Amino acid sequence: MSNGIKLESPLFYFQSSFNKSTSADELFNAEAECGLVVKEAPLSAHLILRGDSNDIAFCAAVAETLGVVLPLKSCTYHQEGNTSIYWLGPSEWLVIESAGQAQIIEAALRKALKGHIAIVDVSGGQTCINLRGVGVATVLKKSTVYDFEAWDLATSNAGRAVQTTFAKASAVISNRSDGSYDLVIRRSFVDYIAQWLLDAGEEFGCRIEQG
Repeated sequence: MSNGIKLESPLFYFQSSFNKSTSADELFNAEAECGLVVKEAPLSAHLILRGDSNDIAFCAAVAETLGVVLPLKSCTYHQEGNTSIYWLGPSEWLVIESAGQAQIIEAALRKALKGHIAIVDVSGGQTCINLRGVGVATVLKKSTVYDFEAWDLATSNAGRAVQTTFAKASAVISNRSDGSYDLVIRRSFVDYIAQWLLDAGEEFGCRIEQG
């Protein structure tokens, strides 16, 4: 019996999935132009970090360890390279490193941080998807009551992020400098949200891609 374990992303069985696109002839054509493209990030490190945002030493240690300045303003995120930190509350943040190893990041943070802190590895319980295309704004309006059009444009290393409802689930939604949006969603809601997006994006044509 092989000891090898094959890791599959939460959206593995939805990759390359289509609803009815705007042209019947383009159904199941991976090169079809779709107004909504859903792309899942590769398996990544997701960590919940808690600490005192008023502690200068804590903030400096996080920045030095992760290479990203801790966002202290509500509903914002900071990003450098493959690492993003999302503000979730006055003393709580979500750290995501694309294709990163959570154990290594957690160990580095625990070594660098002092005092009353908490770090929880939630990598197996959630995933991140990106929504792009001309239909994104309409799909967001269908899916949530939050007014994303009121947000300022994101830069290459900072933007807005909010925890809010998405359909009958929830998500951390953030804007990107290219006009797309990232959604961090719980693994238990992945199938439901994928089906929702295929239906909500039907008028534009919708494709789910591998990250």
